[in-house]
Amino acid sequence: MSTQRSVFDSDHLPRSLELEDWEVLADFYTTFLRQLEEFLKQAQATAPAMELEEQRHHAHKLGSSCRTVGAPALATLLEELENLCRCAADTDTRSRLLTEIVGLGADTHRAVASHLSTAGRG
Repeated sequence: MSTQRSVFDSDHLPRSLELEDWEVLADFYTTFLRQLEEFLKQAQATAPAMELEEQRHHAHKLGSSCRTVGAPALATLLEELENLCRCAADTDTRSRLLTEIVGLGADTHRAVASHLSTAGRG
C-alpha cells in the first residue's frame, strides 16, 4: 500500500456519493484543500491562532470533511484533537497532537492535490 493510498482513498468520495461527475468531485476536493490549508496555517502559527472552542469547532468540521473525501487517518487525529479540546486538555498535549496533525495534513494535502491534478485528465 502506497503512502498516498494510506492517507487518502481516491475511490472513497465517488463511491460514497455514487457519482462519476468529475466537476462535482473536483469541487469537493478543492473545497477540502482550502479548508485544510486554512487549518494548517492556523495550527502552524507561532502565536496561538485559535481559542480552545474555536480549535474544537475547526477540528470537528475538518474531521468530517476528511471522512467525506476519504482521508480517515487525518480524520481520526482531528477527532482526537476535538475530544482534547472538549475536555480542556493541557496545551502541551494538544500541541504535540497538532504537530502530528500538521505532518499528516501536509501528506494528505499532497495526495489530494495530486489526485485533483491528474484524475480529471483521464
